[in-house]
Amino acid sequence: MLESIPGQVFVVSVVIIISIIAFSSQIFLFFPAYDGWSYASFITLGPLNLLVGMVYYNYYLAVVTDPGKIPSYWEPPASIVSNIKENLAEGITGPRFCKACTVYKPPRSHHCRYCNRCVLRMDHHCPWINNCVGNNNYAHFIRFIIYADIACIYVFVLLIGRVKAIMNAIRHFQFDAEPDTIQVVFMVLNFIMVFIVLFCVGILTIYQLYCMCRNQTNIESWERGKVNKLVKKRKIPPVNYPFDIGYYRNICEIMGHNPLLWLWPKECESDGLVFPVIPETDPRLPYYWPPRDPDDLRPSIFSSKYRRQKEVEKRLREDPDAIIEESDEYYDSGSFVTDSENEYSIEDEEESMKYSLSNRNDPSYPRYAHDSNYYRNSTESSEDDDKIPLSAVTSRRKTISKQD
Repeated sequence: MLESIPGQVFVVSVVIIISIIAFSSQIFLFFPAYDGWSYASFITLGPLNLLVGMVYYNYYLAVVTDPGKIPSYWEPPASIVSNIKENLAEGITGPRFCKACTVYKPPRSHHCRYCNRCVLRMDHHCPWINNCVGNNNYAHFIRFIIYADIACIYVFVLLIGRVKAIMNAIRHFQFDAEPDTIQVVFMVLNFIMVFIVLFCVGILTIYQLYCMCRNQTNIESWERGKVNKLVKKRKIPPVNYPFDIGYYRNICEIMGHNPLLWLWPKECESDGLVFPVIPETDPRLPYYWPPRDPDDLRPSIFSSKYRRQKEVEKRLREDPDAIIEESDEYYDSGSFVTDSENEYSIEDEEESMKYSLSNRNDPSYPRYAHDSNYYRNSTESSEDDDKIPLSAVTSRRKTISKQD
């Protein structure tokens, strides 16, 4: 349904809601209480207008900032896929590949079906900003919802103070202080709108702050739950989420390394291609996270996904009007298989891995250097660093498909 509504409608709606709460309350309720501009009104309403300005500006940055595009030159190291067939039973696969964009996906990147592109460190697609929340605009989005919460709380406190002042005046028989009909209407309207916005955005803010403290996106939070299920079912060995490096460092990765400037609008410091990881992390883990269900890595007719597809087909044959809910099983975030495509092809993954593995004994095909706490970006690599030529992989796939 969201796809049928132009994104500009959501953006205009947000601007209108902010404007109604910010300015109708001042024009019809607060300014009359102070008899217009005065020192008292400036001291009271000045901070509110500064908050509103920060809300507008951070919202603007969240809307217009590109969330992060995968550079055309980026490719994963070939050593990451070496000996990968030995680890399929543990859900370990090769680097993820997006068939829709025909590019390898860096760690934490995902394909957005609304934007029809891959996004670096994708958190989610937000219709209210008509944009994806990704690596480059995530901090802007966090600041926007934080300032929106603070501004709503400020307005709510002023509204309560205004109601108390009116009730106190009536109690002392100052009936000229009674609000007129317009003031009553806008007072009720502002109370309702502030409560709804504060409730909805407040819950979102709490959840986003929780995710930021754990250095996980919305998608990764969901993935971690699926991985925990696989571990509990003993389908894969225990595995630690690699990007949770501590509360303070997690926040610094998003908001910057100077705590005094966390709420000040500024560009993201990360390039979205390389991320610090916890010590002694398998250097392959950031590239194939999350581990997959080993059942889905078996030949297609034995995979759990194949069985689910057959169950759905059987249900539809029995009842063509049956409502098929999305499976609660493992999420395929793509590993040589795209998360932008519904159909899973084990052949594509096997052929891609065969190509990479066939070069591992080639002396001209160098190995990739890692350390235990940080994996390197291809832009920082030397001439000895290895690369997987994307054009060779894709051309080989086309050749194989034509032969078949």
